[in-house]
Amino acid sequence: MAANPTGLGWRLRNSWWVLLVVLGLGCLGGSGYLYIGITARKPAWWGLGVVYLVLPWAGLVAINRLGQDSSVSTAIAVGYFVLWFESIVHALFLNGSWLRWRAANRPWFEQQAGFAPPPGLAPPPVLAPPPVLAPPPVLAAPPVPGPAPVPAAAPVPGFPPVVSTLDVNAATVAQLVEVVRLDPACAERLVADREARGGFQTVEEFGAALAPHEFARVRGQLTCTPRPRVQQNPQGPGRVLDF
Repeated sequence: MAANPTGLGWRLRNSWWVLLVVLGLGCLGGSGYLYIGITARKPAWWGLGVVYLVLPWAGLVAINRLGQDSSVSTAIAVGYFVLWFESIVHALFLNGSWLRWRAANRPWFEQQAGFAPPPGLAPPPVLAPPPVLAPPPVLAAPPVPGPAPVPAAAPVPGFPPVVSTLDVNAATVAQLVEVVRLDPACAERLVADREARGGFQTVEEFGAALAPHEFARVRGQLTCTPRPRVQQNPQGPGRVLDF
């Protein structure tokens, strides 16, 4: 927990140097002044420490040399105790200035321990980071229109209609050339062969007159409706009798 610079406990802990002046019996009182003067870097304070440290010791040395029965030694002893009392009163008045400086200037070990800053010296508030803006929504790409359907070609007058399949027993030369993409001479030969046969019985009979690779190409476009064949008299015509 952070110490309160205005609390009584904090004031007592930082006023320990006054006890050094009181309990030092005039010999060590100057050490307390040296402590606060050097810590606060104030020459007036540590200068008093030098005075309150040197004069008492000088008085003791003088009393030791002159002897305790001397009137001068008695005067020096009285001055010693007066100086000691003055150092105590001076320390009580100076302690207020020391505590104010102490509250405004905390040592490094109290800063690491998390002590609260003195009033008026609080650190600036930590600014919150700016809010992170969400990225804009990704717009879907517009649909790409597909290719428009190709309308069926209308039949041209004067030309045979285009059909997907072709009956080999009903197809004309022009249809074989246009639909099956046969050579005109080949188409005429196939039609003449069909008429001579009286019609094809299967598509394979039609394709026998074509090259194998050419028949494989057109096989899926051909159908065959067999024609009924006329039965011929095997005996031939009867004999004609002359009378």
